[in-house]
Amino acid sequence: MMNDRPSVHAGLGRSTPTNFIGTAWAAWTAAAVVVAIAVLSTFALSRPDANGVTGPVTAGSGTQGNNAPSATGPDQGGDQQGQAGGGSAGQFAGGRAGSAGTRGGPVIGPGKSGGSSAGVSSAHCAAGQNGGNTSPGVSGSEIKLASTVVKSGIGTAFLGDVEFGMLAEMNKANRAGGICGRQLSLKLVDDGWNASTGESDIRNFINEGYFALAVEPSSEGLRGAIDAGDIDNAGIPVVGTDGMLQDQYTDKFVWPVSTSTSSLMHIMAKYSYGKGARDFGLVYDGNYRFGVEGEAAFRGALSRLGGANLVAEQKLQAGQPSYDPTSFNVSCASCDFVGLLLEPDTANAWIQSGAYLGTSGKNVSLGAAGPQTLFTHHFGQDFAQHCNPSSSCHAHFLVWTGFKPPVSPDDTDPAVQTYVNDLAATNASADRYNQFVEGGYAGMALLVQTLQQVGPNLTRAALRQVLDQTNFTSGLTGGAESWRSGRHFANITAQAFSFVINNGSFVNFRYENTGWVSDPWVGQDLLSG
Repeated sequence: MMNDRPSVHAGLGRSTPTNFIGTAWAAWTAAAVVVAIAVLSTFALSRPDANGVTGPVTAGSGTQGNNAPSATGPDQGGDQQGQAGGGSAGQFAGGRAGSAGTRGGPVIGPGKSGGSSAGVSSAHCAAGQNGGNTSPGVSGSEIKLASTVVKSGIGTAFLGDVEFGMLAEMNKANRAGGICGRQLSLKLVDDGWNASTGESDIRNFINEGYFALAVEPSSEGLRGAIDAGDIDNAGIPVVGTDGMLQDQYTDKFVWPVSTSTSSLMHIMAKYSYGKGARDFGLVYDGNYRFGVEGEAAFRGALSRLGGANLVAEQKLQAGQPSYDPTSFNVSCASCDFVGLLLEPDTANAWIQSGAYLGTSGKNVSLGAAGPQTLFTHHFGQDFAQHCNPSSSCHAHFLVWTGFKPPVSPDDTDPAVQTYVNDLAATNASADRYNQFVEGGYAGMALLVQTLQQVGPNLTRAALRQVLDQTNFTSGLTGGAESWRSGRHFANITAQAFSFVINNGSFVNFRYENTGWVSDPWVGQDLLSG
């Protein structure tokens, strides 16, 4: 029986599910012209930016897959740094339906290309001079990548747009000529943030011979594949992940770019304690692993802070239309601070149900805070609607992130501006404030940079060796990130922003002048199993 789980379509405007599942492959057009351009481009190297990644170009047009519209975008050569421009990097959606009992997904790229890849020698790094089929998923013209994404279910509220951050960076690399003459292609499959479905999808990627997994926004399925041994047994690199779960940091084949949920909860507890909080409350998601792991980290942090007490705690079943916070509100009446370790839909329902959020009129009333799952523009709008001066909720609410969001003062940072421009060129509707989207962009940038560093003879072993020696400066975090064998906690800092609300409407985020706060207990409070 054909499975009806929707495929994901990338392109301009918001993606929408369809009733067919497809895999679309791009066809090189004007082959003779492309080869000629590739040869000429070996003498016209474009200059990389600080990350070894060529500067902003937009999504281009692509050949239409079977029974599916192509996604097109403006064709723009060069960038703000005066780099050599390439042709358009196509996005391809849809394609043929999978066979009975299987599911397909879209493949994005490769399209037409020109120019040469940056950060490597052009002498041996052009089409026809790159070693050819050097590894599973690698040919002389293509590097096949895959990823599970979340385009359905409760996780879409913060993970739904991540693919556009990934594509913004991938398209830029393809427009600059790809990696040693090889274009990057990316297969995306929606697993609905479901652990078993995502694990099965990843196993299919491995069996289908993809070279690497890019970013992997859907944390639940990745955890299953790691714990089952699928990732290690295949030796498949998983590069640029969002860091939601701890096993992304402990597996030798996974390289996260984001601050872990555990570190964010350590930092939230440490910062609030430093501001005078002693009585704490915590509301956490009991259905998804990030809530369980974050709760353990929060408890562990409080146990190391003298005089800190967890006086109220509520475990929620995610996705309910409403909750009864009465018992929590009574227990937490003395709370100086409340942590919300939730995804947006559950957090909205909890707040709308009248939950106490840490502002009691005491001398120390720090309000409430949440991790990166709640750092989205849409959640800010919902929060303003459900928690404003005209309601019983008067909370001061912080959201913590390991990145520099496009908010003052970080919005003037050149790296942040490049991210915003690249994202808008790929999908103008994508939420640029969403910190998982920014993480997807940074994660793909890490993959592109390290692929460039490996050079023409690309293998999984060579990529792993480079990754475990990498110092990565994206400009989007509090400093350089580095990975070494046995140590993949590369991003361990975070900063906080609050919601600015005026007359019941969300205005913007406001920097809370926290500076970059480091996790003093990196790698502690990890759960087993």
